Amino acid sequence: MIQFKQLTLTRGAKILIEEASFQLHPGHKVGLTGANGAGKSSLFALLRGELHPEVGDLEIPSSWVVAHVAQETPALSQSAIAFTLDGDAELRHVEAALLQAETAHAGEQIAELHQRLTDIEGYSAKARAAALLDGLG
Repeated sequence: MIQFKQLTLTRGAKILIEEASFQLHPGHKVGLTGANGAGKSSLFALLRGELHPEVGDLEIPSSWVVAHVAQETPALSQSAIAFTLDGDAELRHVEAALLQAETAHAGEQIAELHQRLTDIEGYSAKARAAALLDGLG
């Protein structure tokens, strides 16, 4: 779970979050709205570890990965799905290792890497990326 404990976040002299305490449990869905400059992007930067609270604690399990999509994406020659999949470093690492193992005809390693792809749901990654992008509009 993600937990804020008496957390205060400021940007310059502006207080964005003051003494906030709450918990977000796995599976909960949360919407975040607010005017420009209210601190939504700063909150996500805090969750990604790019900012730190002035006071209080933010607890995120070390095994969790906070995924995000930037507000602006660079102009790229690759597809949006490929760009999205590139954000999954482990998937891309396993895919590259699998390609090397196949080139080397390393049967046991190939089997292990296919199992790892199954474990990280790599075979459904493209469909999940497409659904994510569809949900973003």
